[in-house]
Amino acid sequence: MERKEMIYQLSNYGYSKATLEVMSTRELIQLSKKISKNRILEFLEMMPSEKQVEIISDNTSEYISKELENISHAIKEEIDFFTLYEAIEKIFAFYGLNEAVELVLSQVSEKYYKQITQIIELVYRYYQESLLEEIEELCREYPPEEQYEQMSIYSKKREDIAFLRDIIHTMKKNNNQSKFTKISQLKFEIIHDYFPDFLYENYEEYYEDEDKKNQIIERIMSLTNAYKKAVLKNKKIVVLKNIEAVLLKDKDRENEEKTLIKDYTKKFAEIVNSEDELAFSILLKEALDLLDERDVKKIIDNFDLSNNPILQQRYNILLRNHKPK
Repeated sequence: MERKEMIYQLSNYGYSKATLEVMSTRELIQLSKKISKNRILEFLEMMPSEKQVEIISDNTSEYISKELENISHAIKEEIDFFTLYEAIEKIFAFYGLNEAVELVLSQVSEKYYKQITQIIELVYRYYQESLLEEIEELCREYPPEEQYEQMSIYSKKREDIAFLRDIIHTMKKNNNQSKFTKISQLKFEIIHDYFPDFLYENYEEYYEDEDKKNQIIERIMSLTNAYKKAVLKNKKIVVLKNIEAVLLKDKDRENEEKTLIKDYTKKFAEIVNSEDELAFSILLKEALDLLDERDVKKIIDNFDLSNNPILQQRYNILLRNHKPK
């Protein structure tokens, strides 16, 4: 989407063209992103009233009464945990945590209050995660950056399970899942193809994912002791990736140099023993082109050239005339 088209689209949401014209492209993208998020949330939050009508028509009272009866039967001398968990989870399909606690505790004696309350809270956390996992599955065809951004929004509202249920209901209804997927793909393609410089800024949460960041930091720490973890924690992932790339390149170079030093040490040993001055000069030039001068000196220090003044002289001349690349 070109800047001109973006301004046109934003003007349809009450913003004057004069105001939009003076905004930077970065500001226009941020505004588009904000409007996009708000529209999706507003649309989804319109659904509860419609859903409530469906719940009432399904004879919820009779359904809940049946599950409460199952709970009552499950809590005897020995608690039937499987039946209890299953019934509580079904109640969460209609009620939040506080309401569910009141309903379930009405079926048990006081001596079980603490234990059953803990069980309800445990099932509630599991139910939250199951709802989030279902939403994530419905977003499976989103671009990874878009999926992360959407799941971040839903995860922050995990305590509002009615909202999460309505999200699932809405996405499954009237082919909305396919529509939302196409919207997310189109949004990502526009930014990726036309505004690649803003990819990081637009999906910063995705690129700054804490788990990914910690993994990179651990790899850096295993490669060098030059950085403190606290310092690395304050750097952006893009910077950490660059640091890791440089360190890996240095490590590869170091391994390569170790192999070359070993090979040249063996070659020099053979030539020094044979006292072949020409071969010595050729190999020394070759070594100086591939290795640091410091490493070449260490190799030659392994041999006593004092017994061969010509080799010693050639070594001194070549070393003096060598110009590092």
